[in-house]
Amino acid sequence: MKIKSFKGGYDDNFSYLIWDEITLDGAIVDPSVSPDFIFDFITLNNIRLSKILITHTHMDHIVYLGDFLDRYPSLSIYAYLNTRQKFQGDFIGINHNDQISLGNSIFTALYTPGHYDDCICYWNSQDGIIFTGDTVFVGRSGRTINSYSSISQLFDSIYNIILKLPKETIIYPGHDYGPSPTITISKNIELSLFFSAKSEQEFISIMKDFELNR
Repeated sequence: MKIKSFKGGYDDNFSYLIWDEITLDGAIVDPSVSPDFIFDFITLNNIRLSKILITHTHMDHIVYLGDFLDRYPSLSIYAYLNTRQKFQGDFIGINHNDQISLGNSIFTALYTPGHYDDCICYWNSQDGIIFTGDTVFVGRSGRTINSYSSISQLFDSIYNIILKLPKETIIYPGHDYGPSPTITISKNIELSLFFSAKSEQEFISIMKDFELNR
Protein backbone atom coordinates (compact mmCIF):
# COMPACT_ATOMS: atom_id res chain seq x y z
CA MET A 1 0.00 0.00 0.00
CA LYS A 2 1.30 3.41 -1.00
CA ILE A 3 0.33 6.65 0.76
CA LYS A 4 0.73 10.24 -0.41
CA SER A 5 -0.35 13.02 1.93
CA PHE A 6 -1.51 16.48 0.84
CA LYS A 7 -1.81 19.31 3.37
CA GLY A 8 -3.95 22.43 3.17
CA GLY A 9 -7.65 23.05 3.49
CA TYR A 10 -9.24 24.96 6.33
CA ASP A 11 -6.75 24.28 9.13
CA ASP A 12 -3.69 22.24 8.15
CA ASN A 13 -5.99 19.44 7.03
CA PHE A 14 -4.64 16.28 5.48
CA SER A 15 -6.05 14.51 2.46
CA TYR A 16 -4.48 11.13 1.82
CA LEU A 17 -4.20 9.41 -1.54
CA ILE A 18 -3.76 5.68 -1.01
CA TRP A 19 -3.32 3.05 -3.71
CA ASP A 20 -2.34 -0.54 -4.32
CA GLU A 21 1.02 -0.47 -6.07
CA ILE A 22 0.21 -3.62 -8.08
CA THR A 23 -3.37 -2.97 -9.23
CA LEU A 24 -3.11 0.86 -9.00
CA ASP A 25 -6.60 0.90 -7.45
CA GLY A 26 -6.78 4.10 -5.39
CA ALA A 27 -8.83 6.00 -2.83
CA ILE A 28 -8.89 9.41 -1.18
CA VAL A 29 -9.22 9.65 2.58
CA ASP A 30 -11.08 12.93 3.24
CA PRO A 31 -11.42 15.35 0.31
CA SER A 32 -10.31 18.28 2.48
CA VAL A 33 -7.50 19.78 0.39
CA SER A 34 -7.77 21.66 -2.91
CA PRO A 35 -7.44 18.81 -5.40
CA ASP A 36 -5.48 20.23 -8.33
CA PHE A 37 -2.14 18.77 -7.23
CA ILE A 38 -3.89 15.53 -6.29
CA PHE A 39 -5.42 15.23 -9.75
CA ASP A 40 -2.01 15.80 -11.32
CA PHE A 41 -0.41 13.14 -9.13
CA ILE A 42 -3.16 10.63 -9.93
CA THR A 43 -2.74 11.21 -13.65
CA LEU A 44 1.07 11.11 -13.54
CA ASN A 45 1.06 7.78 -11.68
CA ASN A 46 -1.80 6.13 -13.62
CA ILE A 47 -3.80 5.57 -10.45
CA ARG A 48 -7.39 4.39 -10.91
CA LEU A 49 -9.29 6.35 -8.30
CA SER A 50 -12.38 4.40 -7.26
CA LYS A 51 -13.26 5.38 -3.68
CA ILE A 52 -13.61 8.27 -1.25
CA LEU A 53 -13.25 7.27 2.42
CA ILE A 54 -14.71 9.89 4.75
CA THR A 55 -13.62 9.95 8.39
CA HIS A 56 -16.48 12.25 9.43
CA THR A 57 -18.69 14.88 7.85
CA HIS A 58 -17.51 18.13 9.42
CA MET A 59 -17.39 20.47 6.44
CA ASP A 60 -13.62 20.96 6.43
CA HIS A 61 -13.20 17.23 5.73
CA ILE A 62 -15.60 17.01 2.80
CA VAL A 63 -15.37 20.51 1.30
CA TYR A 64 -13.84 19.30 -2.00
CA LEU A 65 -15.98 16.20 -2.43
CA GLY A 66 -17.88 17.81 -5.30
CA ASP A 67 -14.63 18.50 -7.17
CA PHE A 68 -13.67 14.84 -6.99
CA LEU A 69 -17.11 13.71 -8.14
CA ASP A 70 -16.98 16.14 -11.05
CA ARG A 71 -13.64 14.70 -12.13
CA TYR A 72 -14.42 11.06 -11.30
CA PRO A 73 -18.23 10.66 -11.39
CA SER A 74 -18.17 6.90 -10.77
CA LEU A 75 -16.50 7.20 -7.36
CA SER A 76 -18.02 5.30 -4.46
CA ILE A 77 -18.35 7.35 -1.25
CA TYR A 78 -17.83 5.51 2.04
CA ALA A 79 -18.97 7.05 5.33
CA TYR A 80 -20.81 6.04 8.50
CA LEU A 81 -24.17 4.57 7.56
CA ASN A 82 -26.19 6.82 9.91
CA THR A 83 -24.59 10.12 9.00
CA ARG A 84 -26.98 13.05 8.59
CA GLN A 85 -25.04 14.27 5.55
CA LYS A 86 -26.77 13.68 2.22
CA PHE A 87 -24.44 12.53 -0.55
CA GLN A 88 -24.93 12.57 -4.27
CA GLY A 89 -23.64 9.61 -6.22
CA ASP A 90 -22.79 6.12 -5.07
CA PHE A 91 -22.97 6.31 -1.25
CA ILE A 92 -22.03 3.17 0.70
CA GLY A 93 -22.87 3.37 4.40
CA ILE A 94 -20.51 1.45 6.66
CA ASN A 95 -20.47 0.41 10.30
CA HIS A 96 -18.02 -0.93 12.84
CA ASN A 97 -15.82 -3.78 11.54
CA ASP A 98 -17.08 -3.52 7.97
CA GLN A 99 -14.32 -4.24 5.47
CA ILE A 100 -13.37 -2.28 2.36
CA SER A 101 -11.10 -3.69 -0.32
CA LEU A 102 -8.60 -1.59 -2.23
CA GLY A 103 -6.71 -3.66 -4.74
CA ASN A 104 -5.08 -6.42 -2.72
CA SER A 105 -5.50 -4.59 0.60
CA ILE A 106 -8.31 -4.64 3.12
CA PHE A 107 -9.33 -1.75 5.37
CA THR A 108 -11.48 -2.30 8.44
CA ALA A 109 -13.89 0.47 9.40
CA LEU A 110 -13.77 1.30 13.11
CA TYR A 111 -16.71 3.33 14.40
CA THR A 112 -15.19 5.87 16.78
CA PRO A 113 -17.75 8.51 17.82
CA GLY A 114 -16.88 11.28 20.23
CA HIS A 115 -15.44 14.19 18.29
CA TYR A 116 -18.54 13.80 16.13
CA ASP A 117 -21.18 11.11 16.03
CA ASP A 118 -20.30 9.78 12.56
CA CYS A 119 -16.54 9.36 13.03
CA ILE A 120 -14.99 6.37 11.29
CA CYS A 121 -11.33 5.31 11.35
CA TYR A 122 -9.88 3.17 8.57
CA TRP A 123 -7.42 0.49 9.74
CA ASN A 124 -5.22 -1.67 7.55
CA SER A 125 -3.86 -4.40 9.80
CA GLN A 126 -1.58 -5.85 7.11
CA ASP A 127 0.36 -2.61 6.65
CA GLY A 128 -0.10 -1.44 10.24
CA ILE A 129 -1.70 1.93 9.45
CA ILE A 130 -4.82 3.76 10.58
CA PHE A 131 -6.47 6.93 9.32
CA THR A 132 -7.98 8.54 12.41
CA GLY A 133 -9.59 11.75 11.14
CA ASP A 134 -10.22 14.03 14.12
CA THR A 135 -10.49 11.26 16.70
CA VAL A 136 -6.74 11.07 17.39
CA PHE A 137 -4.01 13.51 16.38
CA VAL A 138 -0.28 13.42 17.03
CA GLY A 139 -0.06 14.50 20.65
CA ARG A 140 -3.74 14.85 21.51
CA SER A 141 -7.27 13.78 20.78
CA GLY A 142 -9.97 15.63 18.91
CA ARG A 143 -12.14 18.18 20.70
CA THR A 144 -15.70 17.68 21.92
CA ILE A 145 -17.12 21.20 21.84
CA ASN A 146 -19.63 20.97 18.99
CA SER A 147 -23.08 19.51 18.50
CA TYR A 148 -23.21 15.72 18.41
CA SER A 149 -19.88 15.35 20.20
CA SER A 150 -19.40 13.40 23.42
CA ILE A 151 -16.36 13.22 25.65
CA SER A 152 -17.49 9.88 27.11
CA GLN A 153 -17.85 8.38 23.64
CA LEU A 154 -14.46 9.80 22.68
CA PHE A 155 -12.83 8.17 25.70
CA ASP A 156 -14.42 4.85 24.79
CA SER A 157 -13.38 5.15 21.13
CA ILE A 158 -9.78 5.95 22.03
CA TYR A 159 -9.19 3.63 24.96
CA ASN A 160 -11.35 0.66 24.00
CA ILE A 161 -10.77 0.67 20.24
CA ILE A 162 -7.75 2.61 18.95
CA LEU A 163 -5.33 2.04 21.83
CA LYS A 164 -6.08 -1.68 21.73
CA LEU A 165 -4.68 -1.99 18.21
CA PRO A 166 -1.08 -3.18 17.79
CA LYS A 167 1.13 -0.51 19.35
CA GLU A 168 3.33 -0.08 16.25
CA THR A 169 0.32 0.90 14.14
CA ILE A 170 1.05 4.24 12.44
CA ILE A 171 -1.52 6.98 12.94
CA TYR A 172 -2.37 9.20 9.97
CA PRO A 173 -4.47 12.03 11.47
CA GLY A 174 -6.89 14.47 9.88
CA HIS A 175 -4.85 17.58 10.72
CA ASP A 176 -1.17 18.41 11.10
CA TYR A 177 -1.35 19.54 14.73
CA GLY A 178 1.62 17.77 16.29
CA PRO A 179 5.43 17.74 16.18
CA SER A 180 5.33 15.22 13.30
CA PRO A 181 2.77 14.40 10.59
CA THR A 182 2.37 10.78 11.73
CA ILE A 183 3.22 8.72 14.80
CA THR A 184 2.89 5.18 16.12
CA ILE A 185 0.32 4.43 18.78
CA SER A 186 3.10 3.55 21.25
CA LYS A 187 4.95 6.84 20.65
CA ASN A 188 1.71 8.79 20.98
CA ILE A 189 1.10 7.19 24.38
CA GLU A 190 4.61 8.20 25.46
CA LEU A 191 4.19 11.72 24.07
CA SER A 192 0.82 12.70 25.47
CA LEU A 193 -1.23 12.54 28.65
CA PHE A 194 -4.32 12.28 26.44
CA PHE A 195 -3.46 8.62 25.83
CA SER A 196 -2.26 7.54 29.25
CA ALA A 197 -5.23 8.43 31.46
CA LYS A 198 -6.08 5.85 34.11
CA SER A 199 -9.82 6.52 34.00
CA GLU A 200 -12.50 8.35 32.06
CA GLN A 201 -12.60 11.04 34.73
CA GLU A 202 -8.86 11.62 34.37
CA PHE A 203 -9.28 11.89 30.61
CA ILE A 204 -12.08 14.43 31.09
CA SER A 205 -9.82 16.47 33.38
CA ILE A 206 -7.02 16.41 30.78
CA MET A 207 -9.45 17.58 28.12
CA LYS A 208 -10.77 20.39 30.34
CA ASP A 209 -7.25 21.58 31.10
CA PHE A 210 -6.47 21.60 27.40
CA GLU A 211 -9.52 23.73 26.59
CA LEU A 212 -8.75 26.19 29.40
CA ASN A 213 -5.16 26.66 28.27
CA ARG A 214 -5.54 26.78 24.49
